[in-house]
Amino acid sequence: MGHVRVLAALFGLALVAPASSALAAAPASGGAAMVKPQPTRGIVRASTSTAVFTRTLRKGESGADVKTLQTWLTDVGYSVPSTGYFGSMTRAAVIRFKTAENLVPANGLVGNRAAATLLAAVKNTAQSSGVVDAPGASTAGPSGWVFPLQPVAKVLPSHDWTLDQGIDIGMVNNLCGAGAVEVAMTSGTIVQEGIDGFGPAAPVLKVASGPYAGRYIYYGHAMPALVPVGTLVTAGQPIADVGCGSVGISDAPHLEIGISDVGGPPCCPGSQETSPAMYDIVLNLFRKAGGT
Repeated sequence: MGHVRVLAALFGLALVAPASSALAAAPASGGAAMVKPQPTRGIVRASTSTAVFTRTLRKGESGADVKTLQTWLTDVGYSVPSTGYFGSMTRAAVIRFKTAENLVPANGLVGNRAAATLLAAVKNTAQSSGVVDAPGASTAGPSGWVFPLQPVAKVLPSHDWTLDQGIDIGMVNNLCGAGAVEVAMTSGTIVQEGIDGFGPAAPVLKVASGPYAGRYIYYGHAMPALVPVGTLVTAGQPIADVGCGSVGISDAPHLEIGISDVGGPPCCPGSQETSPAMYDIVLNLFRKAGGT
């Protein structure tokens, strides 16, 4: 399915549409209407450009690329809310970053050089903190883990998934609610419900055992949650439904599934810090369950 090429690109200067990406209808070969993520303005792929963003970011602008910028600034120590709007706080953080990196002029504009420098800093942070994978973990799918969405037959093909902080996965015909159930990927405890930007019912599962013990799996854009905080759950147990409509920063129903950095916090990692490794796990679980 070409996922090796996808992962190779992801570890280069590559970004794909984040959680706010629209899921728009597209015809399937069998005639049934399918939905797939649309390219998000401001993000480019490594295969088509060496630039990180397709435009210079500055105060007053908004979009998925601005949200990614904000996430990256926070990752490297210049904390700013990930709102998707480039305001005064973001501008000040950009100036501090550019000053520290001796980027001239040290102003509030983020062009190609500043964006590439920031991306490199994010990758260095991710590698040095060990967030990419867990020692002894198998990307074929840890023992006892299951794919997070049911029914698998209604999940969009893997080539329609996208990555940012986690993996965005949609359902055929924007299926949501009771027809699109999110299940615990493994045994653990629901420690939180509701994540800023991901909706008020998004569950967070703390993994109980195995190579990922103590890590947190988050389920973005869920509504409603089906179990309360504090519940001990087992692999395959329903914990939420895919939210219908816009739940959190989202244009259509879908699940964003992601895993925390080593040592937490519960949510959320920076864009593409842990999602490439998590993608490989989820993809293999999907194929084991009969998906393509």
